[in-house]
Amino acid sequence: MVNLPLKYLIVVCASFSYLANASTPVKLFYNNQQKPKAWTDKDGQAQGFAFDVAAAIFIEAKIEYIAKGVPFNRGLELTKKCRGIMTGVFKTNARQQFLSYSDAIIPDAAVVITRADSTFRYHKLSDLQGKKIAYLRGAAFGNEFERAVVQLNTVSLQDPATILKVLLKERVDVAILNPGRATVEYAAQDAGIDMRQLHIAPTPLATIDNYLVTCNQQSAINEQLLQRINIAISALKNRGLFEEIMSKY
Repeated sequence: MVNLPLKYLIVVCASFSYLANASTPVKLFYNNQQKPKAWTDKDGQAQGFAFDVAAAIFIEAKIEYIAKGVPFNRGLELTKKCRGIMTGVFKTNARQQFLSYSDAIIPDAAVVITRADSTFRYHKLSDLQGKKIAYLRGAAFGNEFERAVVQLNTVSLQDPATILKVLLKERVDVAILNPGRATVEYAAQDAGIDMRQLHIAPTPLATIDNYLVTCNQQSAINEQLLQRINIAISALKNRGLFEEIMSKY
């Protein structure tokens, strides 16, 4: 977790909640297996820039929360069922059928990885036709990818390290990971893979904004919640806090 300015680390003693007259903190879901975006460390603590920006937003908005690390797909399902809020989510048309989105917070890049000895080099989305592609279970890289994925040969796996392992074993031709080169380096380290065995395409698959999301079944409650969150996002952007957080990663 980054070292936020002191005023963002003050414990909010009063009990705040997005439910009127309720004292139960909001559950903040984050992906527990996606370094450096979000993960749970060996001490069980939430880490990563997606968690840090959400924590700063909640403190600014005076919303009490409890962080819970879960696999990404499970986090989306729990959010869909109105069990809490999730951080670090990309926007797609399909997800907007069951999620309500905050204002955009910070972007990150989805990168395309191949074996260093592969002759295939990625330049544009259509290059992925005919290739077997691995990416994180539940991941979606924007509407253009979502339209193309139905015609692609894909497999989804639970964690980045496993994705790189199957890539090097030639079970897939291409891996897609986010955010950026850093996540490939973390995954390679966890998998015991030398980065020289991998090639990261200089052109990212996509650079996509991250959001906080709620369910869209409780519009009266969640509209008020998102309004508070959006006011906090605007204030923190104006103070440059998100750039400060990202600089730590």
